[in-house]
This record gives sequence, structure tokens and C-alpha cells, in this order.
Amino acid sequence: MKRFLTRTTAAAVTALLLAAAAPASAATYTHDRENACRQVEGRDGCRPGIVVKHWHKGRSTARGVGWVYASMETRGRAAEARWLYQRPGGRMTAATGWKTATRPGSETSFVETSWGRDGRTGPQYPVGTKICVQFRDLGQPLCVRLR
Repeated sequence: MKRFLTRTTAAAVTALLLAAAAPASAATYTHDRENACRQVEGRDGCRPGIVVKHWHKGRSTARGVGWVYASMETRGRAAEARWLYQRPGGRMTAATGWKTATRPGSETSFVETSWGRDGRTGPQYPVGTKICVQFRDLGQPLCVRLR
């Protein structure tokens, strides 16, 4: 019995050492999300709101932006929105042209639109880049910073 335990223990220790020495797999991606909302005074909702889903591999300083979502509390039927970015030390640049944001249902009091898709897709930016959404009617963009 003692000999069996010794072999089992040696096999377990060997497996642990091999696992610790193995290189990190390609599937070690971190997915994260940044969001912000500029409150509408006296009402529920955002004017505007932003959600950015991004990803990166290991300790990389680049962030891939897979999905950008914009919403705005409004009484109107539709609005136009675009998303922008600003790399650290750079200038604000439009990532897209103006796109119509629409009401998702007849009972909702907001319009929404999005760009990209979830997952490891989209452009990559350095850590600290500002991602913003801007509605044509509002002028002032709402931004989040990639961490």
C-alpha cells in the first residue's frame, strides 16, 4: 500500500510541475466592459448612455474593442449617433459615420444603436484610450476609458 501511495504522489507532483511549466494557452483572454450614463434631470434614463465591450490577451497593453452601444432617453422617434476614439496624447477621431438610432419597441422611451459584435473582434487601441458616443442633437460626447 505504501508503494502505491508513493507512486500516486509522485505522479501527482509530476503532473503539477508539468502544468506549471506549460506556456499559457491561446485562450487566456480577458473580456471586460466599460459603461457610463449622463443622467436626465428629473427622469429615469441616460442622455446619452454608452457600453463598450473590450478584450485583451494576458498582460497586453492593447485593447480590442468588439462592441460599442449607444442609447439616449428621448421623446422623439429617432436620432443619429456615432462613436469616436482618442488614443492617449492623440486627438478625437470619428470611428464611424452617423448612424440612425431607433426605438427598440413601442413602449420604450429611448433610442439605441450599436456597432460591432461581441467577442474578439474589432479594432485595437492602447490602454487609456477614450471611447465616446455622440448624438447629433446633443453635441457633447459621453466617454469611457479603456483600462
